[in-house]
Order: sequence, then structure tokens, then C-alpha cells
Amino acid sequence: MKTKTLEISGKKLRMTAEFQPIIRLSGNKIFRYEALARFFNAEGFLIPTQQIIDEIEQLGAIREVTNFIFDTTCHLIKLKHDLTISFNLSHLLINDGEYLSRLYQQCLLNDVQPQSIEIEISEKITKAQLIESLPFLKQAKEYGFMISLDDFGAGNLQVDSLKLFNFDTIKIDRSIIDGIAEDEKKLSTLQDFIDQLISTDVTIICEGVERSSDLALLNQYSPIGIQGYIFYRPLTFTQLRLLEGF
Repeated sequence: MKTKTLEISGKKLRMTAEFQPIIRLSGNKIFRYEALARFFNAEGFLIPTQQIIDEIEQLGAIREVTNFIFDTTCHLIKLKHDLTISFNLSHLLINDGEYLSRLYQQCLLNDVQPQSIEIEISEKITKAQLIESLPFLKQAKEYGFMISLDDFGAGNLQVDSLKLFNFDTIKIDRSIIDGIAEDEKKLSTLQDFIDQLISTDVTIICEGVERSSDLALLNQYSPIGIQGYIFYRPLTFTQLRLLEGF
């Protein structure tokens, strides 16, 4: 469950899962984790995740990766029911109703509530693709999963169009956040995003927060979540269990 061997383009890789804590500023407490795939070559060196994910998607092996991450997520929640964990769903699997049903059935088999799991969809897919995925998103919500829009601000979606998709969480891309203490234009853009999103009653998470000067400006928005190295780096399966005490 903790590791899996993949063979990609004739190379054997070891895959594992790590979990990045997400902090709510009000109280500075962890309220969610994001499950992340990590890949190592035969010599044990870490391979850049996006690089290998792109290759895996091209080879049509993304289900194997997603299955591992999802099954590990279910295993953790089964061990501690009050955990909430998100994971990224490849654009290649969006609109695959059979695969969504497989995820739901896996929850039932593990006695895991789908409400404890959030499916992340990247804004880097097009608005047309998102509109096409509305039946898929609706079915996911009917199963009980939460739905998150990842990388908001990195694409072309506007805040006023988000209501159409009924997202539970909006994660603001790190490119909008990094350096806001030194860049007034970035800060103004971020403040505008947050002010508009707060009125929509979604959970707001700022990604990639690594500087104390940036965090100081975000502290005025106590309801939001923070994901970044300034609080925690991604944790291994064992580290998460030690932190959560189970």
C-alpha cells in the first residue's frame, strides 16, 4: 500500500504517496491534506513529478497512478475517520463515469465516507472542457465527493463563472500568491480574488505560501486555508500517522 512499482518506457520506477497539510489561518490548525504522487528512479533519486506525470499520461497509465493514490487515501481515512484528503484527477479521467463509479465503490468497500475525499480538477483545462464535465461533476457530488478547482488564476476562468460548477473549494494558484509582499499588482489581484470568493461561500486555499512576508498579508483573511512550505512540507505516510497520532 505504501509503495508501488511502475514500468514506464522500459524503466522501473518506485511510486509512493505523500500528504501535504493544509492549515486554516483561524487557529493555525490542519483541516485537510492533499495526497501527492512521488516517483523515484532505480537509483532512488526523486524524479520531478510533473515531468513523469506528463509521460504517464501520454502512455495511458494514469489510472494506475490514480488508483494507487486513491486507495492509499481510503486506507488512511479508514484508519482515522476524521481525516479529509484531496487528490488531483487527471484531465484524461474527467468525464469517465465508469472510473468515477469505481472510486465510489472503493469507498464503499473500505467503509469510507466519500464526503471525506475531495477531487481536485485543475483550472489549466479549458472552460469548454469544464462545461462538458458538468454531468461528471454533478455525479461526483451525488456520490458525496467534494470538488475542488485547483490552480485558480493560472487559467482563464473568472470568479463570476465559478457558480456554474458548484465547487466546494477554490485553490488560488501559487503564481498569484508568491511575492505579494513585494508586488502591489499581485497583491491587488489576490485581494480582489479573495474578496469575491468569500461572498460565494466556498473554502478558499492559497497555494505555495513560502514567505513570512506573504503570510503576514494573508493573515487578515482568517477563514482561508494555507498550503505551503511555510507551515509544512509534504509528509510521508508514516510521518502523517505520527503527527495525527494513530
